[in-house]
Amino acid sequence: MSIFAKGERLGSTQGRYKIKITTTDGRTFYWHKRGQLHTVEEDVARIFVANFKPALFQVNADGSLSPPVPGVTSSIAKVESEPA
Repeated sequence: MSIFAKGERLGSTQGRYKIKITTTDGRTFYWHKRGQLHTVEEDVARIFVANFKPALFQVNADGSLSPPVPGVTSSIAKVESEPA
């Protein structure tokens, strides 16, 4: 359940953004959720990047985020947003 109607924008943003994930070993991924590239509104992307805590999440080989799993996930060095 959400306070926003499906497809309702949070503000006056234009377009969608994808989240680029860079691991500590230099590899890059784009955030995937439920097996698909996950895109968000510009304001959500800006907030996500500004508040992301690399100690809480790591990235899987498919680009999805999860809690750290030794030998399965990779540490994240930084996240950035890019127009989709």
